[in-house]
Amino acid sequence: MKNIIKKNKTKKDIGNLNNKTFGVNLDPKNDLCLSENGDRGQEATYKGTKMKYMDYIAEVTDRIEKNKKGKTVENVGMFSGVNFDKNGKIL
Repeated sequence: MKNIIKKNKTKKDIGNLNNKTFGVNLDPKNDLCLSENGDRGQEATYKGTKMKYMDYIAEVTDRIEKNKKGKTVENVGMFSGVNFDKNGKIL
């Protein structure tokens, strides 16, 4: 029996992070996408790779706060829980 593979169609982004009417541009490179996913509700992706919905919401919230402060919004959040010693080894 052959496996049937459906072509991945571009899904409509319902996240509306670049709203010209309100002058909002939180995703200039269109890396983030929130789309309908049938019975599952919504699917979040970053550069085409699935991400957790709550991570998507956290990133959007972070971008809103950065935008309010006049900072760039293009970087996905950074993990700050690692410290290094003087030789560059993780503590």
